[in-house]
Amino acid sequence: MVEKKQTYCIFGQAFDQAGLRLFCIEKISVPGTPVWEREIWTFILKWLSPEESVEVNTSGSTGKPKQISLQKKYMLESAKATISFFGLKPGDSVLLCLPVKTIAGKMMIVRALVGGLDLQYTSPSSKPHLDRFDKINFAAMTTMQVVNVLNAENGIQSINKIEKLIVGGSGMPFGLEAKLQIVTSEIWQTYGMTETITHIALRKVNGPDKTEWYNCLQGVSINSDERNCLAINYPKIGIENLVTTDVVEFNKSGGFKIPGRIDNVVNSGGVKLFPEQIEKKLEGIIDSEFYISGIPDEILGERLVLIVEGNELNEAEHSAFFDEIKTKLSGFEVPKKIIFQTTFKRTLSGKLIRDVTSAPVGIRTKRH
Repeated sequence: MVEKKQTYCIFGQAFDQAGLRLFCIEKISVPGTPVWEREIWTFILKWLSPEESVEVNTSGSTGKPKQISLQKKYMLESAKATISFFGLKPGDSVLLCLPVKTIAGKMMIVRALVGGLDLQYTSPSSKPHLDRFDKINFAAMTTMQVVNVLNAENGIQSINKIEKLIVGGSGMPFGLEAKLQIVTSEIWQTYGMTETITHIALRKVNGPDKTEWYNCLQGVSINSDERNCLAINYPKIGIENLVTTDVVEFNKSGGFKIPGRIDNVVNSGGVKLFPEQIEKKLEGIIDSEFYISGIPDEILGERLVLIVEGNELNEAEHSAFFDEIKTKLSGFEVPKKIIFQTTFKRTLSGKLIRDVTSAPVGIRTKRH
């Protein structure tokens, strides 16, 4: 699967394939090695093994989450595409700060191995520790990680240690995007999923060439189905007409946007509402995590609701909160209920799980 003469690098230490295998085995055998670090060495051994595929869990972009088998040859092609796009060279440093259980974490390792890049790592926390690093050529983070790093002391200086940073896992809040305009790092938002072996398109978030539109990697072609959902073709990684649940909007140059997911759409009285678009308008006035969803309604079919992570407000606070919301929204966009939920569910990568069924709809709500 991998050329035997290839040189691998971890924190500046070079290995051939046999040496890397031995290094991983020794690391795993050291008592007290953290589980997250053992996962790095275990995955490297699996990648170097004769097995032709890797088992991974999907995120649910094309349906319900499930376990699938990815061919190593396709993972290799995906890694090469990213290395080429960002002009990474052997010896360039790449930072792994994502859980190896996720496809994003696995692919950071694969890129390092395939490209002869210098793999550096830190624990996959919601606020990666960047103090120990002087300069990183390439890294990947979730939106939550970027927010937490920026909000920490010397956050901008920490991000600026990274030359090129890709951000995925969830939508990019407008407030975060505004903050990223003052960093010197190149920031790119990715579009992709496990089935496409991470990203198939990127958009520049900051700098003079920033854009609202995603542009596909070379070799990727896209279209839409009868529901206006994005369909992907990427022959190099074995993808043919992969239909997603993401509603798509195209521009004349071949770029695209994702207004929202078809399975998140709220049909209220015959009006289709995209929660993601409404959430954008509410950014900056709600300090806690929140999302828009729908609950069954006998008259409307679905009633639009706002679910906020946190404790219930008192009557006066709630009224003021709702009045402020109404200044940002219009017509059908205004939620009929505000639901307070103590803690939201999240995926392993920190992505919010929109699960209105677990919210205490009948208890801790206010109706408008």
